[in-house]
Amino acid sequence: MKKNKAEAEKLEKFVNEALAFNKKHNIFVRESIKEVYEKDVDDCLPVLQKINNSDKILDLGSGGGFPGIIIAILKPMCEIHLLEKSKKKCYFLNKTIDLLGLKNAKVLNTVISKNNSLGSYTLITARAFSSTTNILELTENNLDDDGKYVLLKGKKEKIIEELVTIDTNKYKYEIIKLENKKYERHLLEIKKSE
Repeated sequence: MKKNKAEAEKLEKFVNEALAFNKKHNIFVRESIKEVYEKDVDDCLPVLQKINNSDKILDLGSGGGFPGIIIAILKPMCEIHLLEKSKKKCYFLNKTIDLLGLKNAKVLNTVISKNNSLGSYTLITARAFSSTTNILELTENNLDDDGKYVLLKGKKEKIIEELVTIDTNKYKYEIIKLENKKYERHLLEIKKSE
């Protein structure tokens, strides 16, 4: 995906901020800028192809801001809510949103539960948050009827294992293999059945 100069600068600022904060607070296991770009930024970019400019997005377990902050930077027309239970990580996310002037992002410092009152979203995403079945159960009231889940996942066999318990009368899904030379990565797109 092409990034303009301002977006590339914001991404770089975000990565530097994440690494600096990480040295003191240990929010993820990364040693260098190169490693963050390779394992985190590049890993999250494919989700952008599935996002419309008018989407209202929920990022479950935002952690260090992957993919939530990246989406906020590169899809400025979208509204994105970053859900995170850790106060330390929420502090970092809020600090980053302020630093980068991201008017489209908001942090939700909460634990998600079934029948929550978060409202509805056109797209729900997550990376290393929970099993697919658990995500569907927790957020079943949060997805618009014509909305979709776009989950960042690893090995295909693990995804297929997780999908065994999905109600295919209720949901349809597609597993999309991603170009990644080092790791087996997939996007899992799930929509409600018509």
